Amino acid sequence: MEAEAGAGGEQQAKAEEPVDKGGSEGSDSECSQENGVIAAEQGREESLPPERIVLVVMICVIQGYTLVGPLQHAFKQSLHISDDSEDGKIFTQAAALVQWFKWSMTLAQNFVLQCLSPKARVYLSMACMMIGCLIPPVFIYSLGHLWIGWAFLSFGLVGMGLGVFEVAYLNVITPLGPLTKSWAIIGFPASFAIINVIGFTLVSFGMPVAVLFWYIVLCMPVGLIIFARRIVPKLCAGSADSGAAGTGQVLRSNKQAKVWHSVRRWYTWVPILAPYILAHFVTDFVMEGALPANFNTFNSDKVPLFGPTDDHLMDKHRFFVVFFIFVGLSDMASRRFAYCFALDTLGKNIVALCFGVTCSALGMGLTILGIGVVSWASAALTFFGQGFNYAVASKSIDKFIPREHNLAAYSLWMFIGSAGAIAGSTLVDYIRSWICRGEVYAHQCLDHVHGH
Repeated sequence: MEAEAGAGGEQQAKAEEPVDKGGSEGSDSECSQENGVIAAEQGREESLPPERIVLVVMICVIQGYTLVGPLQHAFKQSLHISDDSEDGKIFTQAAALVQWFKWSMTLAQNFVLQCLSPKARVYLSMACMMIGCLIPPVFIYSLGHLWIGWAFLSFGLVGMGLGVFEVAYLNVITPLGPLTKSWAIIGFPASFAIINVIGFTLVSFGMPVAVLFWYIVLCMPVGLIIFARRIVPKLCAGSADSGAAGTGQVLRSNKQAKVWHSVRRWYTWVPILAPYILAHFVTDFVMEGALPANFNTFNSDKVPLFGPTDDHLMDKHRFFVVFFIFVGLSDMASRRFAYCFALDTLGKNIVALCFGVTCSALGMGLTILGIGVVSWASAALTFFGQGFNYAVASKSIDKFIPREHNLAAYSLWMFIGSAGAIAGSTLVDYIRSWICRGEVYAHQCLDHVHGH
């Protein structure tokens, strides 16, 4: 037993010795040995049990992103800003900072934050998100300050934090294996379901909307503590709670190249990433175009369920609660569903990506019909396609992209995907015109928004 332990300690010590880059035969041998150890460690990730706690951290942080949803309108109302005023247009530009900063920081972090490790970026992004989400409940709801600049500060910090967090967090937890990653990526739809379905159902029964803002803020430190105490120790070599990391290889297996090295070696990972980038652009384009178009189409107090002139009406707020139930369930299910397939070849991955894009395209087609109950199905298909391709890509990036370029790959993939989302959001008015076809109905396609 002692001999076995001694041999294990000797192997670990050898693995941790610095590798001489001088090019000698001995250093080449050691380098090959280290690469072999890293490859073996990455292979063992496939069989690691899931660390479901990563989902809780994701939810605690991503709930801050819901400020761009229905909470955005509550934020605007708390500032006493009407939709059709000049201040309303300025507020819209402030809210757009979330998407612009999210888009830019997914890639820019590799340059402006290159002195920080991915783990440090996670902490920094959590702090940015918490401060951004703290502004509305403290300065607006509690202190009554009505300065519109608070909106720019809040949305800007949320956007920057989100752009850094999503990339860095997915990279940091990669050594915990694909089963863990499959739980983490459910965080986006779960967060929106909690706020837009459960939260606004409670608001409809009289709970002040400010409670939702405070809930989001108070979740942030909970997520940070869980990350620091439950996740980071599992990534630290030699920790008693490190599981696979106890071999001393997890941090080495996830060591990231400097950004300029990844840029110079683009040909080793960008061609592999290309189909996932294209699919992500398309599905995000459809998602951000179709979703707001529904809000702008069903914009009366009541929503006709079976066509623009139908007499079967449903309260708008309840209609969209059901709408978001379809969104949340389909998005969460698709991300789990994608991890049920091996997808161990390029051909299988291409088929999977085409399936996701097809679902999104069908969702867009159903959206254009402009029928209330059909829009629930269109939302389900649109978000199923987007979530499915998100899961396929995250699984494949971890499996096929050289690990030293994992962070760069996630950054580029999300950067171009977010560009698709921004492009889709600019076409919302055109999609609405396809739905309404120039008509104005009693409860649909109104020129002015009702039922705030």
